[in-house]
Amino acid sequence: QVQQQQQVQQQQQVQQQHHPHQGLNGGWQSERDVPHRRKMIAKIVTLLQQRKPNAPQEWLKKLPQMAKRLEESLYRSAPNFDAYNDVNSLKHRLQQLAMNIGMKTKNRAKQAQAQQQAHVQAQQQAQAQAQAQAQAQ
Repeated sequence: QVQQQQQVQQQQQVQQQHHPHQGLNGGWQSERDVPHRRKMIAKIVTLLQQRKPNAPQEWLKKLPQMAKRLEESLYRSAPNFDAYNDVNSLKHRLQQLAMNIGMKTKNRAKQAQAQQQAHVQAQQQAQAQAQAQAQAQ
């Protein structure tokens, strides 16, 4: 049993060496990422500013919060730290994220429209039934 425990400890040490950036619960995210995450937010802010050089003041005020939310999505969805921290793919990943957000927004709008139509139809049916009952009397 002692030998088994030693083997398990050795395996864990090897895994730590191969995955030095491993956080709690077997996931790669950890508190040690905070400085990297701050840098990533700054990179996102810079990218967005470059994309919209004559942005209105109101947009610039919202920029840090937008960048933080975008970074959170990138951080949560990345398979590992290296993929998350890859500056070369950052622009592409942000574009993908924007497209995904756009699709979700479009789908929500369609759902809301469908619900509105269903509500209107239900009201029309209720009115038609009320009229039919009134005529029957």
